[in-house]
Amino acid sequence: MATLLVAAFAAASVSAATSSPKATQVAGKGWRLTNKNMRSQAVKKVGTGQFAPTPPTQPKFINSPTPQQKQDPGVNTKYGSHDRAIPGKQPHKAPSGQAPSGPGAPFIPHAASLPIHSATGVTTTKGLNAYNQDSTGGYIDTPPDQALAEGNGYVFEAVNNVFEIMNTNFGHVTNAEPMEQFWADAILTTGYCSVSDPKAHYDTITRKWYVTEVAYGPPGCAPGSAVFIAVSTTSDPLSIYNIYVMDTSFDGTTCGPDGCLADQPLLGMNRNALFISTNSYDWDSNAFNGTQLYIIDSTALAAGFVFPNIVYFDVGANIPTPEGADTCGTPGPFCWYSLQPGTSPNFSQVQSRNGTEFFMSALDWFGSVDNRIALWALTNTATISSFFPNMFINYAIANTQSYGFPFTDTPFFSPYAEQPSSGNTPFCDFFFGPFCEPGPIANNDDRMNEVKTIVPFDSHGNPLTAHNWGGLNTDALVADPIGHLHRRSAIAYFDLSATTWVDDSFGDCAAAHLLNGCFIAGAKVNGQGYVANWNNDVVFPAIGVNTAADENAAMVYTLTGNDHFPSVAISTITDKNPPADIKIALAGQDVLDDFAWYIFGEPRWGDYSAAVADGHTIYLASEYIQYQSCSDAEYFFDPTCGGTRSEFTNWGTGLVKVNL
Repeated sequence: MATLLVAAFAAASVSAATSSPKATQVAGKGWRLTNKNMRSQAVKKVGTGQFAPTPPTQPKFINSPTPQQKQDPGVNTKYGSHDRAIPGKQPHKAPSGQAPSGPGAPFIPHAASLPIHSATGVTTTKGLNAYNQDSTGGYIDTPPDQALAEGNGYVFEAVNNVFEIMNTNFGHVTNAEPMEQFWADAILTTGYCSVSDPKAHYDTITRKWYVTEVAYGPPGCAPGSAVFIAVSTTSDPLSIYNIYVMDTSFDGTTCGPDGCLADQPLLGMNRNALFISTNSYDWDSNAFNGTQLYIIDSTALAAGFVFPNIVYFDVGANIPTPEGADTCGTPGPFCWYSLQPGTSPNFSQVQSRNGTEFFMSALDWFGSVDNRIALWALTNTATISSFFPNMFINYAIANTQSYGFPFTDTPFFSPYAEQPSSGNTPFCDFFFGPFCEPGPIANNDDRMNEVKTIVPFDSHGNPLTAHNWGGLNTDALVADPIGHLHRRSAIAYFDLSATTWVDDSFGDCAAAHLLNGCFIAGAKVNGQGYVANWNNDVVFPAIGVNTAADENAAMVYTLTGNDHFPSVAISTITDKNPPADIKIALAGQDVLDDFAWYIFGEPRWGDYSAAVADGHTIYLASEYIQYQSCSDAEYFFDPTCGGTRSEFTNWGTGLVKVNL
């Protein structure tokens, strides 16, 4: 979630609380999700919205209150800090080189240093930036939580409180437009006046666009949180959308009087349902409730039903960790977090077992090092549209390469990623003096980033076993040309498949109507590897994969370090061919000059990138610094530096199109 925000607006009315039903455990198998898990009016249509294009004009800069107001909490009511760390993740304490001792205990991974080149044969464009967000959205969020979707000849990009729509050649169809205008009916219904963490997806089955965003109430707004859901009425992203509200205020084991925060909603989809996974935190305490899972009938959403079917499952409260511990509802570390559901390119959804949705999640509870990834399977999803949904969930553990909390040996700023020590910092110079030094770049933790579920086909056109691609930030030791090891922020990626299923129905996991369940029992690694460089850091991967039998993939991320300003970089991979180099698609033009570091000591960056494949074409998006900042004298007269940054920060996003 975007951590810090400047300026917000009030709205009206408070939505109702919801309950947290338990699921049924099938002995020795997994967990059954039925209509007993359904909640009355949990997802409700509250109105409509539309992404309306406007004539190309120069937006008027809306001056925000100065960050110095934060120094006086008695005066300031326009700021909120909503970033919550997963328990056990200690960003200011270096993890040990080894996880708990024992046979097979993982060590900090050693990764080869990849050469850095300029990308060729790709199409790029500048995406949304801080100036768009400040001038159009009316306030600034940092970092720019990245949403990206593509389909029907359009590309949709959003960051926190603004969006834009382009054609597939990156020609602009709309200017930057405010998200709050689009969500107006949902904001007025709930009273939650800040939005963050957008996600978007174009579904080739229903031929509709799906957009989600978390909404919450900082000081001056209604307490609690909700997930807003928008579904287009046609395949045109500029058509009217039906707007839904899913109240999440009391979803979790421990939710005080002010409810809970549904942090960083993650979006997945198969041909039956929309899947939303959140991390739940109590507003009033340090309690962490773990992953909350919402399964919503996508056919009903596409048809505009007022109350589509939904099954809700509190993963954290129901499923113990592999260690047998469960501290959900407390500040303890043993609680499932960030279950990333998969999306699939084109028509590559998994139809076996009456509809299957895969998830991936990391297993590093203590911000140390681990060598396991959990592959989850939710089966029988086709029943979501029935009166009696009957779905089953379980996980299997794949033994993988090591990965760990991305701690670095960057001087003074460990564990964060690095950026060059020289650059223009007019905001810092103006507010804090002329000798400001650029700060570091956040690399967050090693939770799983986007997951892509692919059903490749053999030479005869027959579907093969589903592959699930995902990546995460990791710690790594990387050797320089003379063999000296450097601790850098790197990327680990994985391609996992299910190997074994346990059937508790009629002996056939492919049965049309499973009565007693079909559960994943084993998982294997099809491919894995690292992206790293000894003199630079790489952070926040997203992977797009085509449906060819060799599964050509492109990964996007931010490259930043001693000799590179924060840049958009890509690597190409297959299961058999690990990445050979780091290609800079959009070179950063300056250092990050951001209020979150200078005011709050949080060097926010990215949170995640985005990728989507359409056949052999893959669209990618990540964060970088689009423009060189102006001089201190120029900033004094125009803090937007000619419309290239906001007064308080200078981040931007970049889009890349790759043909594989």
